[in-house]
Amino acid sequence: MEQLNNGHPTVQDDRMVVAGTSEKEVVSPLLSKLRLKFGVFGGISLIFGTFFTLLFYKAQIGINVLLYSLVLLILLTIAFKELEVPRRKGAAMFYIGILLFGLSTFLTASVILQFLNVVAIMILFDLLLLYQLYDMKPWDFTKHLLKMLGLIFQSIAAIGMPFVDSVHFSKKSKFFKNEKVINVVIGVVIAIPMLIIILLLLSNADLLFGKMTERMMDTLFSSNIITIIMMTLFGFIACYCILCGAASGVQSRVSKEGKKASASIAITAISLIGFVYVLFCGIQIAYLFTSGIFVLPEEFTFAEYARRGFFELLAVTIINIIIILICTNMFEDNKLLRYILTMITLCTYIMIASATYRMLLYIDAYHLTFLRLFVLLALLIDAFVLAGVIISVYRKIFPLFHYCVAVVAIFYLAFSFAKPDYHIAAYLRDHEEVLDVEDLIYLTMNLSSDAAPVVVPLITETGEWNNEVVYEDEYSNEYYYEYQEPGLYINRYYDRIKERTENRGIRDFNVSDYIAYKYVQESDK
Repeated sequence: MEQLNNGHPTVQDDRMVVAGTSEKEVVSPLLSKLRLKFGVFGGISLIFGTFFTLLFYKAQIGINVLLYSLVLLILLTIAFKELEVPRRKGAAMFYIGILLFGLSTFLTASVILQFLNVVAIMILFDLLLLYQLYDMKPWDFTKHLLKMLGLIFQSIAAIGMPFVDSVHFSKKSKFFKNEKVINVVIGVVIAIPMLIIILLLLSNADLLFGKMTERMMDTLFSSNIITIIMMTLFGFIACYCILCGAASGVQSRVSKEGKKASASIAITAISLIGFVYVLFCGIQIAYLFTSGIFVLPEEFTFAEYARRGFFELLAVTIINIIIILICTNMFEDNKLLRYILTMITLCTYIMIASATYRMLLYIDAYHLTFLRLFVLLALLIDAFVLAGVIISVYRKIFPLFHYCVAVVAIFYLAFSFAKPDYHIAAYLRDHEEVLDVEDLIYLTMNLSSDAAPVVVPLITETGEWNNEVVYEDEYSNEYYYEYQEPGLYINRYYDRIKERTENRGIRDFNVSDYIAYKYVQESDK
């Protein structure tokens, strides 16, 4: 990491060295090549910063994310070409994934999905850099994960490089060495303080001139201009730092694999945990899956029993996956240990089935929400990831990390493109005989425009609403009733959709909001 904080690299005796240190030390050739070609990579970073500002300044989320993804990949391809890094087999999958996440963001109006899609784009971008620049074959799952997280810190550590390299580039540039240019710059520097004094005096001398000067200054130093400059500068610095951070560790010495601990430690610990898991899984089979062969305690309904401990159970399944990964990476290979881990895996599958069944019972009682659907997605991903983990226990060459990335990306993309808010609204419509105002509030306030193709016709067709809303006092536990007017929420919903769509431009055009707007227009006729 030290090389990130050092001065600008120079070429001496066919070696890349860094100035500013007591001893000349050899640094990453790829990083040195990047920094020595600041004119190219600084230009790429400046283009990135410019597009970042053009696409996102005072804009909502829409097609700009897709365009941003496309620009990002084009600039990255140019950077790889300038660094003479050949495109590896499989890199196309990262390109396709990034573009698909950008497209999904363009098609949905769900803020949660939009946020998760942007996070996914950045993660795939991070992984694409590692995949292209590093030899990842000898890495295990943990090394992949640490390198992915490490790239973030390497990029932060490179924060000084854009400034150092830009100054060095300016000193070497013929443009800044030109005597006429230097004289012009000196003249401007001398004139600025004099202009300030003269403008102040003349503004006080003439009221019209003073107002004209004030308007000119407000324009030059407006918050809009400052924000545009700051966004462009941020994009430039971020892009250059990420490139430097990614290139900095390419030629780092590979650390030797340390000696693994004795398998007897893991066997002892996992056997005790496994005993508890077998007991727990027996209870799940006896009480939950049989649905009545054994009688639940009187204070529980099946829905309440399903809700209790669900998230704890989900956490345990994730912990089990981590335990298996730790055992395979930190302890010696042992046949008995593999068998015990297989037993843990089977118990984990029962826990996943139990958690899924609990959630389905809860959904049947209380209907769908985004969180409940997302939890089902997490459980499905858990099941497939666990399959990959147990395969890696028996086949060490299995590419577990890339398998997990593919599983998460594929299932989440399917979830995102499916527009869960639409299906949540459809489920509520199909499973409620009479909709009340509380349902209306949920449909119009909690769901995004993705649900409009269901919500708008439902609002239009439902002539009468049960406007009696039941509340429970949290202190007295007594129930009271309140009557609310549904028309208020319907009008707010329509106004919100119209406002979101009418305030959009070309940069932030969103398909889902546009479709919702068309449905609202049809309902107004």
